[in-house]
Amino acid sequence: MTVYSPRRADAWLVSYGERPDAAFRVVCCPHAGGSASYYPWLRTAVPSDVELLCLQYPGRQERRREPAITRFPAMTEAVTEVLRSVADLPLVLFGHSMGSLIAFETARALEREGCTVLGLVVSGRRAPSVRPPDGVRKIDFAETLAETRALGGTDPALLNDPDFLELMLPVLRADYQLAASYRPEPEAAVSCPLTMLTGDADPQVDRAAAEAWRRHTTSDFTLHEVTGGHFFFNDDRPTVVNHLRSALAALHPGAADRQLR
Repeated sequence: MTVYSPRRADAWLVSYGERPDAAFRVVCCPHAGGSASYYPWLRTAVPSDVELLCLQYPGRQERRREPAITRFPAMTEAVTEVLRSVADLPLVLFGHSMGSLIAFETARALEREGCTVLGLVVSGRRAPSVRPPDGVRKIDFAETLAETRALGGTDPALLNDPDFLELMLPVLRADYQLAASYRPEPEAAVSCPLTMLTGDADPQVDRAAAEAWRRHTTSDFTLHEVTGGHFFFNDDRPTVVNHLRSALAALHPGAADRQLR
């Protein structure tokens, strides 16, 4: 069994701008098949006094020789342990698609441990309480490739490149296994504010499935529906960035002081 420890935090966390006097940290949890290199655009949505970190899961890019994690409890345990090492500052967790579930369960674990989680931002994923329409199913090579093409987010030319597919498909298979192993607890919720972003043409998340995230926080809930599919931030990035900026500004520890001035 692979052991993940805080000593490996440098392998897990990619920094997109250190801030010596940071007010808090935003941590990005990538989607299935995704990596930290997909998300540097988030920097434009993060306040200048906030650090942006992105998780690099095992099994991809510079960690491609490490075994991918295929069981959800093992993933959230590992991510929680890693983020514990940077929880000297308050945290905001952001996740897209599968990463939304990782961010949600990690936020719950950190809250239970007394860490300060200012907020949770999820996108491109139905709420944990909403069951998949077809149930859990096995996905073979052809289905994995077809679903990746349909959802977008990957250059179509790369999906025709045998060398790229040789590297990517094992990661996708592992991540589909990981997502399929997720078993949400009934009534599971965070105590921090929760913001949900969804594309109006996402084939995996309808409006009701997005709205259902409201059940998973005991604090404020905000839903933003924007133009686009599953990777809607590629279709209308300026709008997405503005929504994220507003959400992070509201979560800023100094927000109340600014409003009083």
